[in-house]
Amino acid sequence: MRWPWQKQQEERVKGVTEVVEKRSSKKIGLALGGGSVRGAAHLGVLEVLEGKGIRPDFVAGVSAGSVVGALYCAGVPLDEMLRLSQDLQWTRLGRIARPRLGFFDISRMESYLDDLIEGRTFDQLSTPFAAVTVDILCGQVVVLCEGSVSRAVRASCALPGAFMPLEDGDRLLVDGGLINNLPVSVVQDMGADYVIAVDLGGVKGEHHRPRNILEMWSLTYYTLISLTHSEADEADCLIRPDVGRFNLVDFSQTEVLIEEGRRMAEAAVPQLLHDLTGK
Repeated sequence: MRWPWQKQQEERVKGVTEVVEKRSSKKIGLALGGGSVRGAAHLGVLEVLEGKGIRPDFVAGVSAGSVVGALYCAGVPLDEMLRLSQDLQWTRLGRIARPRLGFFDISRMESYLDDLIEGRTFDQLSTPFAAVTVDILCGQVVVLCEGSVSRAVRASCALPGAFMPLEDGDRLLVDGGLINNLPVSVVQDMGADYVIAVDLGGVKGEHHRPRNILEMWSLTYYTLISLTHSEADEADCLIRPDVGRFNLVDFSQTEVLIEEGRRMAEAAVPQLLHDLTGK
């Protein structure tokens, strides 16, 4: 498969950081897992990676990971992403819909993201990116990497039953986590030969007790995901923030989640520097 950005990437002259100059010629892929509100932990991980001069050549994301990945690959500064995360609330992302294929319409999220990335399409991103979805009609993974980025992210975030799916021709697209919640193989297919994966499945243990039907739906979904095939073992470096205890839909815990992402990314730095620089 030839990815749409490959020609542009071959022609693009990239700047390099000190760490990249020292590391081997490995192409770094970053796989960002899904986890609803827990996706804030991705920001803490990115902050640490950037601080060490480690920037991915390819990014793939699922659900919340697709939101963070899209913003990052569109060139939105990390400090701006951190600021935006403090102001998020569900009313900005969607609205209650007449029950048909979902109770919550997240088209507002598509518009909100489209404004933030200035309507970019995949071929206009500064770093190659892919959003992972599933066609619920045939049960197959669909990797979106062409056309509107915000539309693709909306599909990747469409939690089945709770959020309205995205109708795309003959396909009915929902949250990619239904089959693959940690897209290691996707960034490998994009060209990465060293993959950093951020898994938000959480360490096994007690989860936050649900308080309403959306929380119950989310908890049920992510519990089922944890029992399906995982590509975590295929990553070269796995970063797994301890987020299982955090509520899946409560934006008030954002700062704590970001800090947990930082903590676990810092713990992975020695391995990353060894693997990428030989030190």
